[in-house]
Amino acid sequence: MATTQLNARVPEELAAAVRDSASRAGMNIGDYVASVLEADQAAASSPELREARAQMHAAAAYKKWKANGQSEDGAMSMGEVFGA
Repeated sequence: MATTQLNARVPEELAAAVRDSASRAGMNIGDYVASVLEADQAAASSPELREARAQMHAAAAYKKWKANGQSEDGAMSMGEVFGA
């Protein structure tokens, strides 16, 4: 399979976590990141997996929002977002 290089700027804490995860998996960073991206793309292949993927991304965004001290005033609940 042909490969191409992608470049991304990420917070140092995320880069360190990715390096650690790749090391624990016995993979180099490029292969580890490619496998994570492949899994994320594969999760878009079915309605059930898309919902789980969306919830995971929403939870990560919420955690980041709260860590940055953002207000929840007037925000939608996860149930409102996902129709639960």
